Amino acid sequence: MRMKPTEKLIQEHIVIHLMLSIMLIISESIKANKVFYTNDVEKIIDFFLNYVDKHHRSKEEKAFYPGLSSVHSSIVHYPISSILEEHLTGKRYLNEIISCVENCKIGGTFSCEKIADCMKNYVQLIENHIQNEENTLFPFANAAMCDNTQKQISEQFILIDEEFEAKGESEKCTELLSLLTDKYLN
Repeated sequence: MRMKPTEKLIQEHIVIHLMLSIMLIISESIKANKVFYTNDVEKIIDFFLNYVDKHHRSKEEKAFYPGLSSVHSSIVHYPISSILEEHLTGKRYLNEIISCVENCKIGGTFSCEKIADCMKNYVQLIENHIQNEENTLFPFANAAMCDNTQKQISEQFILIDEEFEAKGESEKCTELLSLLTDKYLN
């Protein structure tokens, strides 16, 4: 039997949780020591912009949410609009982190507290976002969507995965996660 779309998204959440753990460790280190490796933070941001925004969220926004909306349940519209707003808030945090790193690299003024807080806020936002999806939205989706709708969404996920892999992004993200896991979690 084919994996449900929600199961595929949950598998990706595991990868995202791991990178969020690394980001939180770096954030705590910045708070305590006022230093960080700009290169590592840039790589983490690149991971979130590619793996999370362009890959994972692409599945959600282009396939999963539209498929769920096709159920025509009024209860779906509020959670989806709230989730999409969280996606935008997350992008704002990432942009703020990018700005702080750039200022640091050129010797400009930046606040270690600000970058650490943005990183911590991003982690909290995404952790809460994932928890809400997995505990509320996904069980609802599994109950509300028929097998055919789930199959169509899964087929769209495969296309998105193939495009991501064809660009070499999947391997790049896996290697980066492995490298940073060894550096910060082991």
